[in-house]
Amino acid sequence: MTQTKKIIPLLTTILLLFSHFSFSQFVKNPPIPNENHPYNKNNNKLALHIAGGVIATGLLLEYSGIFDKKEFQDDVLRQFPNVKTSIDDYFQYTPIAIGLGLNAFGVRGEHKFTHQLKRLAFAEAICNATVFTIKSQTKHKRPDGSAMNSFPSGHTAQAFCAAAFLDREYGKQYPWLRWLGYGMATTTGVCRILKNRHWASDVVLGAGIGYLSVDLSYRLFDRWEKNKNLQITPMVGNKTYGLNIVYKF
Repeated sequence: MTQTKKIIPLLTTILLLFSHFSFSQFVKNPPIPNENHPYNKNNNKLALHIAGGVIATGLLLEYSGIFDKKEFQDDVLRQFPNVKTSIDDYFQYTPIAIGLGLNAFGVRGEHKFTHQLKRLAFAEAICNATVFTIKSQTKHKRPDGSAMNSFPSGHTAQAFCAAAFLDREYGKQYPWLRWLGYGMATTTGVCRILKNRHWASDVVLGAGIGYLSVDLSYRLFDRWEKNKNLQITPMVGNKTYGLNIVYKF
């Protein structure tokens, strides 16, 4: 069995299972769907540990020398030559569209619509700022040689950010949406490799960043909303991310 036949299913399984186990505790012991009751501490720690583990795995694959990303990529292209699809361009945003669409049809999530938008906007700001910073600092060449911004995968980070948002708001009520969202995110990451746009390490790190961005956003907003004197509004524009902070003395 070739290296690709071993690792492609393994990579796909890791991306799916890491997102499943991070929220398995929420299914067994779901939080109270109320703005004043943040996720319990044990679940918060579990999500952080898993996201941290995936990020650490991506860094190890890139820098430790235990994984030959070029050999793996060459094997991928031999096994799956000339893969051409644009599904990854759409799947990276589809879970968000699903979540907002459910709101439009009156299906209530864990939070009010405006509070969902605040959490999502802040998660997007964290995700995009982190990806941009790492890309600009590392300047790793893409496997197809088209640019020097390969590490990490922005498509994968965005896809897992979108999937985690959908899961947070609707995963407990509709578990199949959890798998739909993370299935789309995983497909996005795998497609980036098959299309020769990213190395495997780029995809793994991107998945961890996207997921962690949502976890941090929800964690911070749960704390901020306890302090009624503090108002934080994310601002997201064309390649511009920021915060509008107002504190009432």
